[in-house]
Amino acid sequence: MKRRLSIVFLCLLAALGLSAQTRIAGEPKMRGLSSRHFTSRDIKRQRDSRGLFHSKETGEQHTFGFYAVGAYSNIFGGPDILKAKPGGYDGRFGMVYEYRQGLLMIQTGIGVSFREIRNNVGNMRFTNTDLVRFDPLWERVIDSWGTSLSSLTYTVSSRQDYLMQLHGQIPLLAGMHTYGYYIMGGLTFTFPFLQETKTEMNVTSRGSYDRYYGMGDDTEWMEMDNHGYREQVPLKNRNDATDKRFDVLLTVETGYDWTGRNGTHLRVGGYADLGLFNFSTQSAEPSIYFPYVSKWDFATFRTRPIWFSDAMGNYYLHNFSAGVKFTILFTFPGREKCVMCGLRDRNRRYR
Repeated sequence: MKRRLSIVFLCLLAALGLSAQTRIAGEPKMRGLSSRHFTSRDIKRQRDSRGLFHSKETGEQHTFGFYAVGAYSNIFGGPDILKAKPGGYDGRFGMVYEYRQGLLMIQTGIGVSFREIRNNVGNMRFTNTDLVRFDPLWERVIDSWGTSLSSLTYTVSSRQDYLMQLHGQIPLLAGMHTYGYYIMGGLTFTFPFLQETKTEMNVTSRGSYDRYYGMGDDTEWMEMDNHGYREQVPLKNRNDATDKRFDVLLTVETGYDWTGRNGTHLRVGGYADLGLFNFSTQSAEPSIYFPYVSKWDFATFRTRPIWFSDAMGNYYLHNFSAGVKFTILFTFPGREKCVMCGLRDRNRRYR
Protein backbone atom coordinates (compact mmCIF):
# COMPACT_ATOMS: atom_id res chain seq x y z
CA MET A 1 0.00 0.00 0.00
CA LYS A 2 2.76 2.44 0.89
CA ARG A 3 4.52 1.59 -2.37
CA ARG A 4 1.37 2.42 -4.38
CA LEU A 5 0.96 5.75 -2.55
CA SER A 6 4.59 6.65 -3.30
CA ILE A 7 4.11 5.94 -7.02
CA VAL A 8 0.95 8.12 -7.14
CA PHE A 9 2.74 10.93 -5.29
CA LEU A 10 5.69 10.85 -7.74
CA CYS A 11 3.29 10.97 -10.72
CA LEU A 12 1.58 14.05 -9.28
CA LEU A 13 4.94 15.81 -8.85
CA ALA A 14 5.90 15.03 -12.45
CA ALA A 15 2.57 16.37 -13.76
CA LEU A 16 2.97 19.63 -11.79
CA GLY A 17 6.50 20.09 -13.16
CA LEU A 18 5.34 19.61 -16.75
CA SER A 19 2.48 22.07 -16.23
CA ALA A 20 4.85 24.72 -14.84
CA GLN A 21 7.16 24.40 -17.87
CA THR A 22 4.35 25.02 -20.38
CA ARG A 23 2.53 27.82 -18.56
CA ILE A 24 2.62 31.38 -19.94
CA ALA A 25 4.92 33.68 -17.99
CA GLY A 26 3.23 36.89 -16.84
CA GLU A 27 -0.18 36.22 -18.53
CA PRO A 28 -2.90 36.98 -15.94
CA LYS A 29 -5.86 35.71 -18.00
CA MET A 30 -6.07 32.37 -19.84
CA ARG A 31 -9.01 31.06 -21.73
CA GLY A 32 -9.76 28.07 -23.91
CA LEU A 33 -10.61 24.41 -23.73
CA SER A 34 -8.67 21.18 -23.44
CA SER A 35 -4.94 21.56 -24.17
CA ARG A 36 -5.41 24.65 -26.45
CA HIS A 37 -4.95 27.94 -24.61
CA PHE A 38 -5.54 31.42 -26.04
CA THR A 39 -4.47 34.86 -24.82
CA SER A 40 -6.08 38.27 -25.38
CA ARG A 41 -2.74 39.77 -26.40
CA ASP A 42 -0.24 39.07 -29.11
CA ILE A 43 2.57 36.83 -27.87
CA LYS A 44 5.96 35.61 -29.03
CA ARG A 45 7.10 32.05 -28.42
CA GLN A 46 10.66 31.59 -27.19
CA ARG A 47 12.75 28.68 -25.88
CA ASP A 48 14.29 28.78 -22.43
CA SER A 49 17.72 27.34 -21.44
CA ARG A 50 16.23 23.84 -21.27
CA GLY A 51 14.81 24.06 -24.80
CA LEU A 52 11.21 24.30 -23.61
CA PHE A 53 8.78 26.82 -25.12
CA HIS A 54 7.49 29.73 -23.08
CA SER A 55 5.49 32.80 -24.18
CA LYS A 56 6.10 36.53 -23.88
CA GLU A 57 3.69 39.44 -24.58
CA THR A 58 4.85 41.84 -27.30
CA GLY A 59 2.86 44.87 -26.05
CA GLU A 60 2.09 45.89 -29.64
CA GLN A 61 -1.08 47.83 -30.40
CA HIS A 62 -2.36 49.28 -33.69
CA THR A 63 -5.03 51.99 -33.55
CA PHE A 64 -6.76 54.29 -35.99
CA GLY A 65 -9.23 57.13 -35.51
CA PHE A 66 -10.02 60.79 -36.01
CA TYR A 67 -8.91 64.14 -34.58
CA ALA A 68 -10.22 67.71 -34.41
CA VAL A 69 -8.34 70.87 -33.42
CA GLY A 70 -9.34 74.38 -32.39
CA ALA A 71 -6.46 76.83 -32.08
CA TYR A 72 -5.26 80.43 -32.00
CA SER A 73 -3.13 81.24 -35.03
CA ASN A 74 -0.86 84.09 -36.06
CA ILE A 75 2.46 85.09 -37.61
CA PHE A 76 5.66 85.04 -35.55
CA GLY A 77 8.23 87.75 -36.34
CA GLY A 78 8.25 90.75 -38.69
CA PRO A 79 8.93 94.53 -38.60
CA ASP A 80 7.39 97.03 -36.18
CA ILE A 81 4.79 98.18 -38.70
CA LEU A 82 3.20 94.71 -38.50
CA LYS A 83 1.18 94.34 -35.30
CA ALA A 84 0.60 90.78 -34.10
CA LYS A 85 -2.83 91.49 -32.60
CA PRO A 86 -5.63 90.54 -33.01
CA GLY A 87 -4.45 87.27 -34.57
CA GLY A 88 -6.78 84.59 -35.90
CA TYR A 89 -7.88 80.96 -35.64
CA ASP A 90 -6.95 77.54 -37.02
CA GLY A 91 -9.44 74.66 -37.35
CA ARG A 92 -8.19 71.18 -38.27
CA PHE A 93 -9.61 67.69 -38.63
CA GLY A 94 -8.46 64.42 -40.13
CA MET A 95 -7.69 60.71 -39.73
CA VAL A 96 -4.83 59.28 -37.70
CA TYR A 97 -3.00 55.95 -37.33
CA GLU A 98 -0.96 55.15 -34.22
CA TYR A 99 1.39 52.27 -33.41
CA ARG A 100 2.28 51.41 -29.80
CA GLN A 101 5.11 49.22 -28.56
CA GLY A 102 5.20 49.23 -24.79
CA LEU A 103 5.47 52.89 -23.74
CA LEU A 104 6.49 54.07 -27.22
CA MET A 105 3.98 55.78 -29.55
CA ILE A 106 4.40 56.57 -33.27
CA GLN A 107 1.65 58.51 -35.06
CA THR A 108 0.89 59.62 -38.59
CA GLY A 109 -2.21 60.42 -40.64
CA ILE A 110 -3.73 62.93 -43.03
CA GLY A 111 -5.91 65.98 -42.48
CA VAL A 112 -6.90 69.47 -43.54
CA SER A 113 -6.52 72.87 -41.89
CA PHE A 114 -8.63 75.97 -42.42
CA ARG A 115 -6.74 79.01 -41.15
CA GLU A 116 -7.59 82.69 -41.00
CA ILE A 117 -5.31 85.37 -39.57
CA ARG A 118 -5.49 89.14 -39.52
CA ASN A 119 -2.84 91.64 -38.51
CA ASN A 120 -3.05 95.34 -37.78
CA VAL A 121 -0.74 97.46 -39.91
CA GLY A 122 0.65 100.74 -38.65
CA ASN A 123 -0.26 104.06 -40.27
CA MET A 124 1.31 104.84 -43.64
CA ARG A 125 1.88 108.30 -45.10
CA PHE A 126 2.73 109.05 -48.73
CA THR A 127 3.43 112.27 -50.58
CA ASN A 128 3.59 113.05 -54.28
CA THR A 129 7.40 112.85 -54.14
CA ASP A 130 7.07 109.25 -52.88
CA LEU A 131 4.85 108.42 -55.84
CA VAL A 132 7.36 109.45 -58.49
CA ARG A 133 8.83 105.93 -58.56
CA PHE A 134 5.47 104.59 -59.73
CA ASP A 135 4.89 107.30 -62.35
CA PRO A 136 7.17 110.29 -63.11
CA LEU A 137 4.09 112.41 -63.83
CA TRP A 138 3.38 112.46 -60.08
CA GLU A 139 5.93 115.30 -59.92
CA ARG A 140 3.24 117.50 -61.45
CA VAL A 141 0.18 117.03 -59.26
CA ILE A 142 -3.18 118.63 -60.11
CA ASP A 143 -6.53 118.61 -58.37
CA SER A 144 -9.90 117.68 -59.89
CA TRP A 145 -10.18 121.22 -61.32
CA GLY A 146 -6.82 120.95 -63.06
CA THR A 147 -5.12 123.37 -60.65
CA SER A 148 -1.50 122.61 -59.76
CA LEU A 149 -0.71 121.60 -56.18
CA SER A 150 2.57 122.13 -54.42
CA SER A 151 2.09 118.91 -52.38
CA LEU A 152 -0.31 116.02 -52.06
CA THR A 153 -0.47 113.67 -49.05
CA TYR A 154 -2.26 110.36 -48.49
CA THR A 155 -2.53 108.88 -45.00
CA VAL A 156 -3.57 105.22 -44.57
CA SER A 157 -4.89 104.35 -41.10
CA SER A 158 -6.79 101.53 -39.32
CA ARG A 159 -5.46 99.03 -41.84
CA GLN A 160 -6.05 95.30 -41.29
CA ASP A 161 -4.76 92.57 -43.59
CA TYR A 162 -6.61 89.21 -43.70
CA LEU A 163 -5.33 85.85 -44.89
CA MET A 164 -7.51 82.74 -45.44
CA GLN A 165 -5.79 79.41 -46.21
CA LEU A 166 -6.85 75.79 -46.78
CA HIS A 167 -3.98 73.34 -46.17
CA GLY A 168 -3.49 69.61 -46.43
CA GLN A 169 -1.41 68.22 -43.55
CA ILE A 170 0.57 65.04 -42.82
CA PRO A 171 1.85 64.68 -39.21
CA LEU A 172 4.77 62.43 -38.24
CA LEU A 173 5.01 62.30 -34.44
CA ALA A 174 6.63 60.08 -31.79
CA GLY A 175 6.31 60.03 -28.02
CA MET A 176 5.61 58.10 -24.82
CA HIS A 177 2.64 57.36 -22.54
CA THR A 178 2.42 56.31 -18.91
CA TYR A 179 -0.49 56.14 -16.45
CA GLY A 180 -2.77 57.76 -19.03
CA TYR A 181 -0.56 60.79 -19.66
CA TYR A 182 1.24 61.18 -22.96
CA ILE A 183 3.62 63.54 -24.76
CA MET A 184 4.51 63.58 -28.44
CA GLY A 185 6.62 65.70 -30.74
CA GLY A 186 7.70 65.76 -34.36
CA LEU A 187 6.96 67.40 -37.70
CA THR A 188 3.78 68.31 -39.56
CA PHE A 189 4.04 68.78 -43.33
CA THR A 190 1.59 71.31 -44.82
CA PHE A 191 0.57 71.68 -48.47
CA PRO A 192 -1.49 74.80 -49.39
CA PHE A 193 -4.54 74.26 -51.62
CA LEU A 194 -6.35 77.62 -51.50
CA GLN A 195 -5.32 81.09 -50.37
CA GLU A 196 -7.16 84.41 -50.35
CA THR A 197 -6.29 87.81 -48.90
CA LYS A 198 -8.27 90.92 -48.05
CA THR A 199 -7.34 94.43 -46.89
CA GLU A 200 -9.54 96.94 -45.04
CA MET A 201 -8.34 100.48 -44.33
CA ASN A 202 -9.23 104.15 -44.04
CA VAL A 203 -7.60 106.76 -46.30
CA THR A 204 -7.33 110.52 -45.91
CA SER A 205 -6.05 112.83 -48.65
CA ARG A 206 -4.85 116.44 -48.31
CA GLY A 207 -3.22 118.98 -50.57
CA SER A 208 -1.70 122.48 -50.51
CA TYR A 209 -1.24 125.22 -53.10
CA ASP A 210 1.68 127.59 -53.56
CA ARG A 211 -0.56 130.63 -54.00
CA TYR A 212 -2.16 130.13 -50.60
CA TYR A 213 1.05 129.91 -48.57
CA GLY A 214 1.23 132.56 -45.86
CA MET A 215 -2.55 132.80 -45.40
CA GLY A 216 -2.56 130.71 -42.26
CA ASP A 217 -0.70 128.11 -40.21
CA ASP A 218 -2.44 125.20 -41.91
CA THR A 219 -1.84 125.34 -45.64
CA GLU A 220 -3.23 121.83 -46.33
CA TRP A 221 -6.73 121.55 -47.74
CA MET A 222 -9.02 118.72 -46.66
CA GLU A 223 -12.67 117.66 -46.80
CA MET A 224 -13.07 119.25 -50.24
CA ASP A 225 -14.63 116.71 -52.59
CA ASN A 226 -14.63 119.14 -55.46
CA HIS A 227 -10.83 119.24 -55.18
CA GLY A 228 -10.49 115.50 -54.58
CA TYR A 229 -9.68 115.63 -50.85
CA ARG A 230 -11.54 113.35 -48.45
CA GLU A 231 -11.26 112.37 -44.80
CA GLN A 232 -11.21 108.79 -43.39
CA VAL A 233 -12.74 107.06 -46.39
CA PRO A 234 -13.15 103.27 -45.77
CA LEU A 235 -11.73 101.12 -48.56
CA LYS A 236 -11.60 97.35 -49.14
CA ASN A 237 -9.48 95.34 -51.53
CA ARG A 238 -9.02 91.63 -52.34
CA ASN A 239 -5.93 89.99 -53.76
CA ASP A 240 -5.70 86.30 -54.64
CA ALA A 241 -2.44 86.56 -56.62
CA THR A 242 -0.15 85.75 -53.66
CA ASP A 243 2.30 82.88 -53.50
CA LYS A 244 1.21 79.70 -51.69
CA ARG A 245 4.12 78.14 -49.86
CA PHE A 246 4.88 74.65 -48.54
CA ASP A 247 5.84 74.60 -44.84
CA VAL A 248 7.07 72.18 -42.18
CA LEU A 249 5.77 72.72 -38.64
CA LEU A 250 7.64 71.74 -35.48
CA THR A 251 4.84 70.20 -33.38
CA VAL A 252 4.51 69.36 -29.66
CA GLU A 253 1.43 67.74 -28.07
CA THR A 254 0.67 66.57 -24.52
CA GLY A 255 -2.44 65.54 -22.60
CA TYR A 256 -4.40 62.64 -21.12
CA ASP A 257 -5.68 59.40 -22.67
CA TRP A 258 -8.77 57.57 -21.36
CA THR A 259 -8.79 53.90 -22.46
CA GLY A 260 -12.02 51.87 -22.51
CA ARG A 261 -12.34 48.12 -22.00
CA ASN A 262 -13.07 47.60 -25.69
CA GLY A 263 -9.75 49.20 -26.66
CA THR A 264 -11.16 52.67 -27.51
CA HIS A 265 -8.95 55.64 -26.61
CA LEU A 266 -10.40 59.10 -25.95
CA ARG A 267 -7.64 61.69 -25.85
CA VAL A 268 -7.64 65.40 -24.95
CA GLY A 269 -4.45 67.44 -25.16
CA GLY A 270 -2.89 70.79 -25.81
CA TYR A 271 -0.59 71.37 -28.75
CA ALA A 272 1.54 74.06 -30.38
CA ASP A 273 3.46 74.23 -33.64
CA LEU A 274 5.88 76.68 -35.25
CA GLY A 275 6.71 76.89 -38.95
CA LEU A 276 10.33 76.21 -39.85
CA PHE A 277 10.23 77.90 -43.27
CA ASN A 278 9.92 81.59 -44.07
CA PHE A 279 6.26 82.50 -44.54
CA SER A 280 6.93 85.78 -46.39
CA THR A 281 7.85 85.74 -50.08
CA GLN A 282 9.79 89.02 -49.62
CA SER A 283 8.30 90.45 -52.81
CA ALA A 284 9.65 93.66 -54.36
CA GLU A 285 6.09 94.92 -54.86
CA PRO A 286 4.74 97.61 -52.50
CA SER A 287 1.94 96.99 -50.02
CA ILE A 288 -0.19 99.73 -51.61
CA TYR A 289 -0.60 100.85 -55.23
CA PHE A 290 -1.64 104.22 -56.62
CA PRO A 291 -3.36 103.88 -59.98
CA TYR A 292 -2.20 106.46 -62.50
CA VAL A 293 -5.70 107.56 -63.37
CA SER A 294 -6.22 108.85 -59.84
CA LYS A 295 -3.68 111.70 -59.89
CA TRP A 296 -6.44 114.27 -60.27
CA ASP A 297 -8.97 112.80 -57.87
CA PHE A 298 -9.22 110.64 -54.76
CA ALA A 299 -7.22 107.49 -55.43
CA THR A 300 -8.91 104.08 -55.83
CA PHE A 301 -6.13 102.25 -54.07
CA ARG A 302 -4.96 98.74 -54.81
CA THR A 303 -3.22 96.82 -52.08
CA ARG A 304 -0.93 93.85 -51.61
CA PRO A 305 -0.94 91.96 -48.27
CA ILE A 306 1.71 93.30 -45.93
CA TRP A 307 3.25 89.79 -45.50
CA PHE A 308 3.97 89.52 -49.24
CA SER A 309 5.25 93.04 -49.91
CA ASP A 310 8.48 95.03 -49.81
CA ALA A 311 7.54 96.18 -46.29
CA MET A 312 8.94 92.88 -44.99
CA GLY A 313 12.45 93.74 -46.16
CA ASN A 314 14.79 91.01 -44.87
CA TYR A 315 12.53 89.93 -42.03
CA TYR A 316 11.53 86.28 -41.70
CA LEU A 317 7.99 85.33 -40.75
CA HIS A 318 6.86 81.96 -39.35
CA ASN A 319 3.45 80.33 -38.92
CA PHE A 320 2.36 79.80 -35.31
CA SER A 321 -0.63 77.97 -33.79
CA ALA A 322 -1.56 76.79 -30.27
CA GLY A 323 -4.77 75.17 -29.10
CA VAL A 324 -6.67 72.07 -27.98
CA LYS A 325 -6.78 68.72 -29.79
CA PHE A 326 -9.42 65.98 -29.41
CA THR A 327 -8.64 62.46 -30.66
CA ILE A 328 -10.59 59.19 -30.65
CA LEU A 329 -8.76 55.94 -31.48
CA PHE A 330 -10.06 52.43 -32.10
CA THR A 331 -7.86 49.35 -31.66
CA PHE A 332 -7.36 47.16 -34.72
CA PRO A 333 -8.71 43.62 -34.12
CA GLY A 334 -6.11 40.83 -34.33
CA ARG A 335 -5.97 37.03 -34.23
CA GLU A 336 -5.39 35.04 -31.05
CA LYS A 337 -2.47 32.63 -30.95
CA CYS A 338 -2.36 29.13 -29.61
CA VAL A 339 0.11 29.13 -26.70
CA MET A 340 1.04 25.46 -26.50
CA CYS A 341 1.10 24.45 -30.15
CA GLY A 342 2.15 27.77 -31.64
CA LEU A 343 -0.68 27.63 -34.20
CA ARG A 344 -3.12 30.45 -35.03
CA ASP A 345 -6.77 29.84 -34.30
CA ARG A 346 -8.65 31.45 -37.19
CA ASN A 347 -12.00 31.57 -35.48
CA ARG A 348 -11.02 33.74 -32.52
CA ARG A 349 -10.22 37.44 -32.47
CA TYR A 350 -8.74 39.73 -29.87
CA ARG A 351 -8.38 43.44 -29.28
